[in-house]
Formats: sequence, C-alpha cells, structure tokens
Amino acid sequence: MRTKAIIIKKQPTNEYDELITCYTQEFGKLTAVAKSVLKRSSMQAMHLDNLNLVDFELINGRSIPIIAGAQAENSFRNVKTSLPLLAVAQFFADVIDKAVFDLQKDESLWEFMVEMLEKLDSKVRPETVGTFLKQRQFYLLKVMGYAT
Repeated sequence: MRTKAIIIKKQPTNEYDELITCYTQEFGKLTAVAKSVLKRSSMQAMHLDNLNLVDFELINGRSIPIIAGAQAENSFRNVKTSLPLLAVAQFFADVIDKAVFDLQKDESLWEFMVEMLEKLDSKVRPETVGTFLKQRQFYLLKVMGYAT
C-alpha cells in the first residue's frame, strides 16, 4: 500500500525501531513501525521526521503495518526554524493525535493539515502566529463537526 502522510509523533520501540503515528491521506490516523530507523546508517530517519509530508509504502506486519520505504515530499523547513510556528504546528498535530480515532479517513481533515502546514511554512510571520492559531482552531472544530 502506498500513501502520503504527515508525521504526527514518533516513539522508540525495541532497540532500533520507532512507532510512527501519522495522518495518512488513504487511511486516516495510523500507527506503523519503522524498522532499524534509529541506526546511524538508516536512510529513512531524515524522511520520517515530525511534521514532514511523506510518501511511503506500507506492508502488512503481524499486528502493525511496517514502513517499507519513505520519501519526504515537504519538510516545512521554515516552520521548524521558528519556535512560534513550530509550536502551532505541533499543537495541531497533538490535537489530531488525541482527538481522532485510528483508521477513520477524513478527506477534509487531511486537506486541513496539509493546508495549515503549507500556510505556516510560507505565509505566516511569527508576529501574526496568534491570529493564525485562533482562526485555524475554529476551522478545525468546524472540520471535525463540533462547530457550525
């Protein structure tokens, strides 16, 4: 299975593996394992960074999907070099992680995440991040069905 995803969270597991929680275009929120990604020689490690837009291939594991190959499409460098922008992006990633059930595909939520990261990366200045956060919070509530 090939899909695009935004990396939400990473957790070390076993000696060199990581559990990667991401919001995918095809499946919604999904947790998969990245084998040997913590080794120094791993080629996937830089692609599977938090808040990256990634194109990857999943294969079926015993109980959890395995990430077979990953390629970062957008790493949103401007977001990651500004603490206020990074805080806003991580806030929304945490909300998605805690408020969305696994394998619940929602195209409007996918579009919200991608658009929010792209706007943060290109159009939002650190001085106006508070206004952007308030607007996007309300819009997220609307996308998730909690506001009209």
